[in-house]
Amino acid sequence: MILRNRSYFGWGATTADPADPTHGLVVHYNGPASNLTGHDTCVSYWKSTRDFHVNTNGWADIGYSFGACRHGEVFEGRGLNHYQAAQGTTAGNADWYSVTLMLGGDEDATGDQIQAVRDLRAYLMDRGVAGTVRGHRDFVSTDCPGDKLYAMVQDGTFSGGSGGEVTAPSGSPLLSRGSTGARVRRLQQALTKAGHSVGPSGADGDFGPATESAVRALQRRFDLTVDGVYGPQSARALRDALAG
Repeated sequence: MILRNRSYFGWGATTADPADPTHGLVVHYNGPASNLTGHDTCVSYWKSTRDFHVNTNGWADIGYSFGACRHGEVFEGRGLNHYQAAQGTTAGNADWYSVTLMLGGDEDATGDQIQAVRDLRAYLMDRGVAGTVRGHRDFVSTDCPGDKLYAMVQDGTFSGGSGGEVTAPSGSPLLSRGSTGARVRRLQQALTKAGHSVGPSGADGDFGPATESAVRALQRRFDLTVDGVYGPQSARALRDALAG
């Protein structure tokens, strides 16, 4: 999991009251469509959300414990061991952590965004928090987190793929030399588990020459076009390699 702490956004320590949430994790969304694209738009969204919560709502800090950006990174809000302003009830804010996916309307969560929530759940469970996942509407009358995300809460989507399970990233965009971030890190972890070394740096999130060589080796192994670019065919091959 790539966790961007508060200092990444230029924030100091939160002034929110201390708490000990142990009941689980609550999923939220933005409401209106967010239309985020590049990583910089996710960072801007997170900063503007905090600005609104503090300067318009008058809250002590951004309302959420964490955010899950569309590129698979987890953004720290109030973080660990703090009361929040997200669930709408005293017990909900004191006993549960919150995570908002940076989307709204009819937007779909990306695969990396879903994995970020799974990784966050595992991170919290390692710290004594229950693995239960709920939606905001389980606490108060609200549309949040939207029908699409709430269906994922109910069917256990956010409860899968945690606890160190290695999965192969899928979907667009393609990954190739020069790509960076959470999807590359997951690719490197999956390649390593499948027996293809990504070099001495390991899963560092940087698609360099060693990772390209590992992708080429995978492609040769499954009789694919050997170009070192990780796309849909390579993703299927890597899933087969992991399953075998």
